[in-house]
Amino acid sequence: MFDLHGRFVFVRTMILSVLVLLLIWDHKTWAKYNQERIVGGVELPIHLSPWLASISVHGNYTCSSALITFQWLVTAGHCVYYPDSYSVRAGSASADEGGQKRDVVRTILHPDFKLRTLENDIALLRIGKPFTVGGSVQLVKLPLPGLNILPQTLFVAGWGSPDANDSDAEPKLRGTLVKVINQGRCRRLYSHLDRPITDDMVCAADAGRDHCFGDSGAPLVHRGCSYGIVSFAHGCADPHFPGVYTKLANYVTWIFHILETDNQMNFVQ
Repeated sequence: MFDLHGRFVFVRTMILSVLVLLLIWDHKTWAKYNQERIVGGVELPIHLSPWLASISVHGNYTCSSALITFQWLVTAGHCVYYPDSYSVRAGSASADEGGQKRDVVRTILHPDFKLRTLENDIALLRIGKPFTVGGSVQLVKLPLPGLNILPQTLFVAGWGSPDANDSDAEPKLRGTLVKVINQGRCRRLYSHLDRPITDDMVCAADAGRDHCFGDSGAPLVHRGCSYGIVSFAHGCADPHFPGVYTKLANYVTWIFHILETDNQMNFVQ
C-alpha cells in the first residue's frame, strides 16, 4: 500500500482462518493447513494464494503483484512509477527466496496514472522468461470488463507489515478477509483528507482488518478472481478510513489491449 500512514492489520481468530480457506479454495481440501496464527492475523502458505508474486528492487522487497498470464503481472502503478531494475518472485511464501524468480523487461503504467491522487493506480509488468505455471504458481482470473457488482467479502494477502508501528518488519505472506464499503460513505470519510475516491476505486475493510506497508499491488480476491489492487489508505485498520483499491474491472479492456498488442509484436518478430 502507498505510504499514506497505511498499515496492514490481520485477524487472529481460528474462525477467520477457516473462512479464508473456504473463500479461496471453495472445493479444495485444507485439512492439513495448520499454520501458527501470528500477531494480528493469519500467516499463509503460498499455495493458498498461488497467483501472488513479490516485487523486488536490487534484492529488496517493495510490493506485491498478481500473475494474469505466463509472462504478465498486474500491480499498483505507484509500485513501479520510478524506472528501476525490478524482479518478481512467484511460488514462494518468502519474498526473498525460493519459488521462481524472473526479471522484469517491460513496465507499463496506465497513461492516466496520477501519483499525487493515485487515480488509475495500475501497471503491468512483463517478464522475459515465462513462469512455469502449476502447483504453487497459478494465474488469477480477471473480472468482466466494467463489472459493478462485487462480492461483499473478499480476500487480500501480501508481504506487508503486520504491525502498525513497524513498517520494517520481515516480509511474511499473510492474509485477511475484508468487506466492501459503501462508495458514498468512503467518499465522505476521505473528503476530510481531500482525497478523491473515484468510480475507478473500491473501498474495503473490516474491524481490525486492512492492508499495510508493503502490500501495495496485491490483488483483492474472491474465489480466484481479482476485483481490486491494493492502492492506499490512511492509518492501519483505522475504522474511520477503509483501505482503497483500484477497481480492476474498469481496466480489463486496457489490459487486454496491452496483451493483444504484445502478442501481435511477438508474432511479427
